[in-house]
Amino acid sequence: MKYLAPYKTEFAHMVQQGDLTLHLQDDAAADILLPIAELVGRRPSKSMRRTFTGCLSGTTSRLFVKTVEIDSLPSRFRITYGLQRRSGGYDWPVAELINTVEAFQRGVPVPRLRGFGYSRRGVRMVKELFLISDMLDDHLDGRRWLSHPDMQIEPFLRSVFALFEELHGKQVSHLDLWVGNIMLHPQKPGELKVVDLENCYIGHPPYWSEVLGFQFAFLFLRLVQDHIDEARYDLLVHAALDGYPGIDRVGFERVYSVCKHQQISRKKRRDLLLSGNLQLRG
Repeated sequence: MKYLAPYKTEFAHMVQQGDLTLHLQDDAAADILLPIAELVGRRPSKSMRRTFTGCLSGTTSRLFVKTVEIDSLPSRFRITYGLQRRSGGYDWPVAELINTVEAFQRGVPVPRLRGFGYSRRGVRMVKELFLISDMLDDHLDGRRWLSHPDMQIEPFLRSVFALFEELHGKQVSHLDLWVGNIMLHPQKPGELKVVDLENCYIGHPPYWSEVLGFQFAFLFLRLVQDHIDEARYDLLVHAALDGYPGIDRVGFERVYSVCKHQQISRKKRRDLLLSGNLQLRG
């Protein structure tokens, strides 16, 4: 896995147990090795795709761990040897590692990644990846916040819109930015963090007006529309666009007006970013 060498340098403290290898920032998180090994060991020998996302605790550490078992042989081959998919980009678990490290270095408000790991037997192909990050115990995701008795939708949306602007200013385009991937502190609801960066584009997107149109629309489509009238949401969005000098309003509206009411796949979101084309069928 030579292509992961830069990240092994970033996370230079290595610990191993059996088939499991973790690369960590330092030894402070090394006690998470045993809980991860126990998690893997408790699984049935045969089942459908197995994943885990949540808190694991060592003797002193308490960390957020995300595991993804690699089911298909083509994915295992690509991940083991650092190959990209035919359509471009790495498989989602690798992409999340790369994007999270890059976003953190750019100053994006993301939980700090403490390390990553993989499971492989000897020189065989990788069969599972692990991401390890700080646990945001004092935060709620936006989905839970929308059901909070103190929730006020418009201040929340303005904070999210400011987060969009911050991410674009640092050239990070999150293509799955719904309320479930936004974390906030109940006592500081204006200070947001973003998670789940597997479907991101780092750099200035070729069609950023269209990307922005999708992001505002996707936020509305996934749960927000249950809490605010569409016409009022449109007014807030158009006011927020004043913070984007040079935006192509025609391109923005072409995507925004459609994607408020229709889901598009991850692959098509990527195509939109690179080509500006919005393909809704096929």
